[in-house]
Amino acid sequence: MKPRIVVDTNVLLSGIFFEKGNEAQVLKLILEERVGLLASLETLEEFRETLTRPKFNLSPGESLAIFQVILEKCEVILNINDAEVKCRDRDDQKFLDCAHTGRAEYLVTGDPDLLDIRQVGRTRILRAAQLIRELKIMPDEELEKLGSRIFSKKGAARLVAEGRER
Repeated sequence: MKPRIVVDTNVLLSGIFFEKGNEAQVLKLILEERVGLLASLETLEEFRETLTRPKFNLSPGESLAIFQVILEKCEVILNINDAEVKCRDRDDQKFLDCAHTGRAEYLVTGDPDLLDIRQVGRTRILRAAQLIRELKIMPDEELEKLGSRIFSKKGAARLVAEGRER
């Protein structure tokens, strides 16, 4: 059974806009369905809204296409229950609650407010690099190939095309 993960918005965005790095590897795992991505309506709305911000310089069509690709890879968790642990930053609580309700093995984030919690129930809270090491699923040679498959702004269409091919 593939690991079930919740990924915070900033990790997803880093994976999308930076061709190399641990966040890009996490995105690759999601796109290849080597992990199960869990999301709630609240986490999806934050991701959708963030894609439309001017700093990303995406057209409405591009932001919608990216959102749809990620949405297609998600198991949407409904009827969210509150996690027993509370985050210092209320805006991040939605990720803890989603991980708790969806019984995720991992919550992937770079946010110190979440990382400091370390674990909630069965869910371990890790940075992208820690997840990659934990799963031990990507040899170093793959990192070189990664840049051509994950995208930057100019390559947004590749993500859309790859998502639709799967």
